[in-house]
Amino acid sequence: MNDRIREAQERLRLAQEQIRVAQEHTAATAREAAHEAQELAKAMRDAMPPGLLTRLLSAFVGIPLILALIFVEVWPERFPGLVFTLAVALIALISGSEYFRALKHRGFRPNEQLAYIAVVVLQFAAWNVSRGKLLAFLPVMLVVLIITTLINQVVRREQEPVTNLGVTLFGVVYIGWLVSYLIFLRSLLPGQTIAIPLPWGHGPSVSYGAWLTLYVIAVTWMTDTGAYAFGVRFGKNSRKLAPSLSPNKTVIGAVGGLITATLTSLLWGAWAYIPWYHCLILGPILGALGQVGDLCESALKRDLGIKDFGGIMPGHGGLLDRFDSLLFTAPIAYYYLALIVPRIHF
Repeated sequence: MNDRIREAQERLRLAQEQIRVAQEHTAATAREAAHEAQELAKAMRDAMPPGLLTRLLSAFVGIPLILALIFVEVWPERFPGLVFTLAVALIALISGSEYFRALKHRGFRPNEQLAYIAVVVLQFAAWNVSRGKLLAFLPVMLVVLIITTLINQVVRREQEPVTNLGVTLFGVVYIGWLVSYLIFLRSLLPGQTIAIPLPWGHGPSVSYGAWLTLYVIAVTWMTDTGAYAFGVRFGKNSRKLAPSLSPNKTVIGAVGGLITATLTSLLWGAWAYIPWYHCLILGPILGALGQVGDLCESALKRDLGIKDFGGIMPGHGGLLDRFDSLLFTAPIAYYYLALIVPRIHF
């Protein structure tokens, strides 16, 4: 009887020992798996620059929206590009509000109401001018804006009317006038529609100006992406591009932006029937101007004492932070494509 009890106890002890060994093995395996997961997560964090995921998510939402706004037509015979004009007017209005809010934070007293009207009206003026109407509208509007702003400064008895007039007019020209060149781009070659070839057939037949607008936007924003990627990957020990304005920008990043702009211009230009030699010239020009535009906005933000003009676009800041480069590239691209490129062959 005692032998059976001792045998049962021994079996129980062996079973408990096996359970203990299995538990320790399971715990060790779990710890090892958790450590590997932590190392993998750390490697992914190191490989992905901070804020990149948020930028990608914003692009995932924003790119289809931009494509829709550029290409959608409502009554194209009577109102070509009206949807895009409305979208640009809204962008200009929001960007203007970000700019004037920053000015008030700095202590200026701009004439916001008149400036908002001028910024929006400029977009519809560009739309009408591109259709051959209201050719003398811009000088008239600027005269009215200057006179009414001065009168407003006198009525409000501001102490610095010249300064307030200057920042108001600068905002109207910098944001309202420069962004309106997107509408001028969209209106190039009126009446000319094409279907861009795609691997599975052809794209929609829309205004050729829409494809040119998309070309300029693609080159400009790919410049920013290329500069960011090159700077993060190769620019840790590189010389700073403009340390007093933007300490994170490097010379390597700027070179990477120019390379990306040139490649994007060549690839996109060939797809959109722009002669390759014009793409080879226009790509670096837009790449350089886009980065200069970004630095100029950094100078404004530094003077106004802010980091970003807004936070409407996660990972990018405000609309003005996102469109600052286009304010420089859109006008130059428009004049180059309208005046220097003699004819685009389809």
